[in-house]
Amino acid sequence: MWESELSNWEKELPAFKAYRDEFKTIYHLRNIAGVLHWDMEVTIPHEGQEERGDQLSLLSGLAHKSFVSDSFRSLAQKAKEENSKLDLPGKQLRERELDLLFKDLDRSSCLPISWVEEFSKVTSQAHSVWAEARKKNDSSSFLPVLEKIIDLSFQKTQFFGFQTEAYDALLDEYEPGAKASDLEELFSNLRKSLVPLLAKAKDADFPFLGHFPISQQEPFNKELPVLLGLSKEGFRLDASAHPFSTSLGSSDKRITTRYEESDPLSSVYSVLHETGHALYESGISLIHGDPSPLKDSVSLGMHESQSRLWENQVGRSKEFWEGMYPIFLEKLGLSESFLPFSKLYSFVNKSKSSLIRVEADQITYNLHIILRFQIERAIFKKEISVKEISQAWKEGMKNLLGIDVPDDPKGYLQDVHWSGGAFGYFPTYSLGNIYAAQLYSAFLKEHPKFPEELKKRETSSLLRWLRKNVHSKGRSIEAKDLIREATGEEPNAKYLIEYLGSKIAEQG
Repeated sequence: MWESELSNWEKELPAFKAYRDEFKTIYHLRNIAGVLHWDMEVTIPHEGQEERGDQLSLLSGLAHKSFVSDSFRSLAQKAKEENSKLDLPGKQLRERELDLLFKDLDRSSCLPISWVEEFSKVTSQAHSVWAEARKKNDSSSFLPVLEKIIDLSFQKTQFFGFQTEAYDALLDEYEPGAKASDLEELFSNLRKSLVPLLAKAKDADFPFLGHFPISQQEPFNKELPVLLGLSKEGFRLDASAHPFSTSLGSSDKRITTRYEESDPLSSVYSVLHETGHALYESGISLIHGDPSPLKDSVSLGMHESQSRLWENQVGRSKEFWEGMYPIFLEKLGLSESFLPFSKLYSFVNKSKSSLIRVEADQITYNLHIILRFQIERAIFKKEISVKEISQAWKEGMKNLLGIDVPDDPKGYLQDVHWSGGAFGYFPTYSLGNIYAAQLYSAFLKEHPKFPEELKKRETSSLLRWLRKNVHSKGRSIEAKDLIREATGEEPNAKYLIEYLGSKIAEQG
């Protein structure tokens, strides 16, 4: 796609080629830093961590300086002027690419050095303050630094600029084009349906009794990325404290999972989730041509949709487990009497209100995200003060999930995000769920036999559809436009509500 449309563009667009060559250097620097970061999370000896931080800082600084340099901006400006003068194939795509580039450049360079240094210093200190406050249930020690982070985030919105409300500027960092007012409507419809659904939901007994060492869990997990469509020679699966995936090159995808020796399903769903991310990155890598701002994920919400679709719509389906159940038993050395299919399937689709977001199920997770969205938006509309966050959290949990929050560590102190200043990030989690359900529904309309294929452990038709309708688009269009083109509808919560409703109905 894309470059194949452009005959001899390298000869006819020398300025564009010069800009692309420099962008490739920056791309490689970022990937080299990514290798060091992956190594730090997976294999580095403990005593090497401090020096690794210096190495990463150096490489990240080199990549950033190259990106925001006057020389690179000059190359990009010449490429933009050259493209506007010549009517060559692919002109509109190059315009889109350069528009995205200059938006990224402006975002990277509009923040004063003094602000960047202060924000980095405050958030670095805030992490340990937050961790200690959570450990000791001492909210008062965290409030001053949180207030400072919020003040700095307000300043950032002024540097970025916005049309309607300050929170939009923060959302745009993670979900380009997203508006708080649109998310309010989307999440409101979701909330109205999920609260009564939750009342009908059923919990399920934990199906495992025993100890399952990592060596017993690994064989099954290693089959999953290949089953979903990753090349055997193009990825690694390792263990880390926190599951993640990263792309270190066009044919180098890294996945990690976390193992709990009392619960082998925990690692399974981490692998499915992170493989979904890796499949999106590998699909983007298949776009023809050199690295460019277009060869990237369109948004965090879309990235999350690709992980959630494989984890939930596929990985929690009856058909998936009908195909994988015998292999799961074999690899873990279990019998059907030890783990009946019905108990396994009920457990992976259970639902019960919980205090902690990362322990939440498919239904309640979205309510956790809606609460965080409501509070973040209220903060940046100056409707609540920092001191009122704790009470707003407790009231929101009662209204949405029907449970009482006993203390702040199980309330607003549970997440690390705010200590790092990541306001606007949380909504992308539920957007991912909404996009995933809508995309999967559209796929099933075109491929109604897929559930039967899934029973036979065949997933290629879904991956091909996602390659065509999601991965191959890169950043050539906005996320909401991608959803509209792929599904024929604007992004909406209807399909997520239907999907979750079907899970409740299965429970009887």
